[in-house]
Amino acid sequence: MDNRVNLLNMTDSASPASTAKAPQGGLPPFSVKEIRSFRHKAEMPIYITMVVLNILMFVFGIIVCILAFSNEGPLTNSVGDFVKEEILGINRFVEIHQQLLVTLIGLPFILLIAAYLYYAQYRANSIRITEKNFPEIYAVVEEYSRRLGMKKTPKVYLTQENGLLNAFSTFILRRQYVVLLADLFEVAYLEHHDLESIKFIIAHEMSHIRLRHATFLYQLSILFANYIPILSSALSRAREYSCDRVAQHLVGVSGVEPMLALIVGKHLYKKVDVEDYVTHCHETRGFFVFVLNLMSSHPIMPKRIQALLKESGSGRLFF
Repeated sequence: MDNRVNLLNMTDSASPASTAKAPQGGLPPFSVKEIRSFRHKAEMPIYITMVVLNILMFVFGIIVCILAFSNEGPLTNSVGDFVKEEILGINRFVEIHQQLLVTLIGLPFILLIAAYLYYAQYRANSIRITEKNFPEIYAVVEEYSRRLGMKKTPKVYLTQENGLLNAFSTFILRRQYVVLLADLFEVAYLEHHDLESIKFIIAHEMSHIRLRHATFLYQLSILFANYIPILSSALSRAREYSCDRVAQHLVGVSGVEPMLALIVGKHLYKKVDVEDYVTHCHETRGFFVFVLNLMSSHPIMPKRIQALLKESGSGRLFF
């Protein structure tokens, strides 16, 4: 089965911006309207809900801390005796408030330091994709940066992690970068010479940057709400669907084969019968499959691949 989809014509006619004269050697950049249309329909509503909850959680935590440390606060007066007793044998009431205050103030700084160390690790133990190191991939990154309307081309690093097949985009303050793991990257250079799959993976990760997922302010805006189960994982799945759709239109392929590579590995994915897999996807259901998807940060593969094959619309977040 040919996994390539007819997305280039869709992109060319999507908006007036797409009909503008393209720069020599490439397609025109996507318009802001086009980028927005690629988002999963539930992404922004869930995100806005989490931002509001994040603000409420932060304000509530500050109020609790102020009342707890105030000599005249109604909270300390009403629980004076309770402070002296253990809560379930774990912590005293006042200790909980001290820990809460430290968390509210210190967590963003702790995460920032961790991000710097994380970035230093990849800079020290990776190969950066440049015009001389994997120039064909560097050209892809440059082209996708232009088409996505990004002001800066993100740095891309290549490293290996004991055979793990993965790629991700992340940030440090206003600096975003992409990390490709070598075993997944090899699909472009081993027996399959599958550059299209690597293009899709790169496009997906760059879409996280373009859609502002991999920014400090975005993550700060949902920092505490990220600890709300189900809701935070639903937002994460919506983001993945959004980036899959952007990558489809950017590369012009379905993106199914890169997903199959994540399932069966870099050597066998070309041998999978996609039609047969999709047929059996409909059998992958039941209560525990539902719960697994509900708690996952990424859509389970049957749902994700079915969404990719539909070529448009939003993938299923829950059912």
